[in-house]
Amino acid sequence: RERLELAARTARENLAEARALIGGDPTAGLPLDAAVRRAAARLGSELGIATSVAVEGSPQPLSAGRQVVTLRVAQEALANVRKHAQASSAAVRLAYGADRLVLTVEDDGVGLDAAAGAGAGTSASTGFGLRSMRERVAEVGGSVTITGAAGAGTRVEAEVPYE
Repeated sequence: RERLELAARTARENLAEARALIGGDPTAGLPLDAAVRRAAARLGSELGIATSVAVEGSPQPLSAGRQVVTLRVAQEALANVRKHAQASSAAVRLAYGADRLVLTVEDDGVGLDAAAGAGAGTSASTGFGLRSMRERVAEVGGSVTITGAAGAGTRVEAEVPYE
């Protein structure tokens, strides 16, 4: 019953997000931090793991395009936790600095080995989702750093400059 309720709620949320994207609202009417909180909470609910979201600094206005980039990177990083990490917790941080927003998604899972592709099932440079994150952020003048080691969890950090 719980799984059916979760599936129905997820389907409703995904439909709302798809409608919002078609209508031009990338965060489904939610502020970026709320959309990220919802994505993290969904992951926690699905996997039964502890998730947290912290917002640091004074939130700065972001263009719709930069919000989409940031949200999609957060969603992809959380999807990697779901698919590969075997984690017991995941933490997301949005840090608003003077000239950029830094998104960090960190888990305590099996980690990855960039050389051999162990742990996460892919190397830090060749996985499609990781490559997609880098490309999205590069398009807005930012960068993505992915760190982790076998048995030590994984950290994805995206720096998105303000316009």
